Amino acid sequence: MKITQSFTSVAYPQAKCQTEVVNRIIVQALKTRLQGKGKEWVEELPSVLWAYRTTPRAPTQETPFNLVHGSEAVLPIEIGQSSVWLETYPDDNDQSRAMELDLVE
Repeated sequence: MKITQSFTSVAYPQAKCQTEVVNRIIVQALKTRLQGKGKEWVEELPSVLWAYRTTPRAPTQETPFNLVHGSEAVLPIEIGQSSVWLETYPDDNDQSRAMELDLVE
């Protein structure tokens, strides 16, 4: 029996570069928000991530949130106030989302 043991690793080199770019953008945004405050970055991280996820990217003209979830994000301030978006957005969206996904080419 000529059995050989081979080792392999799963890698996607392009993803490593993309991750580094995203991390660099987030770190730069944190540095801008903190401007020398130092250890308070944990408190600023959620707002920096929200800003990153809801800002349209140049190549796609879409937000990362929209690409992942298929709809635009509702701003936290819109939750407490009445807005056109909240008034026109149906509460039971499951059936319409399923129909939209069925119609996607």
